[in-house]
Formats: sequence, structure tokens, C-alpha cells
Amino acid sequence: TPNNTAATISNTTLCIGTTITRSQGTTGATGIGTPTGLPASVTVSWASNTITFAGSPSASGTFNYTIPLTGGCGTVNATGTIIVNAVNTVGAASSTPSYCINTPITNITHTTTGATGIGTPTGLPGGVNATWAGNTITISGTPTVNGTFNYAIPLTGGCGIVNANGSI
Repeated sequence: TPNNTAATISNTTLCIGTTITRSQGTTGATGIGTPTGLPASVTVSWASNTITFAGSPSASGTFNYTIPLTGGCGTVNATGTIIVNAVNTVGAASSTPSYCINTPITNITHTTTGATGIGTPTGLPGGVNATWAGNTITISGTPTVNGTFNYAIPLTGGCGIVNANGSI
């Protein structure tokens, strides 16, 4: 009888609430023991030399799991890493200011989580722009037109479709 083996597989990265699609091959084993280190709401089953993962993670984090193989020869664990990213969030604007045309604005900020940047803003007045660094959107500049401007700044990267919204 050959020794048990478990395939080495690359990390899986997904978002909270996304169905996991992952399997891991084995040889020699006749089943699996109790897994440890899986994300909440993820289960595993074993059939025909394959461990199949099921469910949708309900918590974010990096999960290093261990699944003991049973039967066969040798003490072997199937191991791996599942990375679950949180859904992007964005906080309210630090202010909803009124300014005079051709006068520099005091920076307006939005705090974000999960995102890796921003897309193209819409609705900002001419002369005003938005930048992203260190999980913060900063709106700055000198408005060159008058009016009320309702803006939307899409977050990029991470999980989910989220915009920073506000009014100048």
C-alpha cells in the first residue's frame, strides 16, 4: 500500500459571501478527519481521492487550514491557505462645504477599507480633484465654476462595488 499524499495547491483568494470553488487531490487515503483552520461557513467533504470545499466564508482573514487524511499509510495532512477579503467600505465625507469660486477648498476626506485605489470621479467641480493614499480619499483644489456638485468616486480593488458620495 502506498503512503498517503495530499496535493499542494496555491492560495485561494475570495470575498466574504462568495462561494468557494476549490478542491485538493489525495492518494492512498480512505477519508478525512476533522479539519482545522477553515473560514467560518466553509466545509469540506472527501470522495474519490478528492477533498472538495463548499460554502461561502462569513469572516475575513487569512486561514491556514489542516485536514488530516485517514486510512492508508502514513500520517499526512492536506494543508493550504484561504484568503478572505472584506467588502469595501467608505466613510462619510469629512465635511459638506460651501466655497467661493476661485478659492482653494479645505481638503475633504473619506476613509476607506478594503480598496486599493479609486476610479474616475464624477460630479466634481472643475479645478477640484480626488486622490487616494493610505485608505483615504482626499478631495482638493480650487473650484473654477459655481453651483452645487454631487460627486461619486468609485473604489477599485477589494470586494464589492462601492462609491464615496458627497456634495460640494
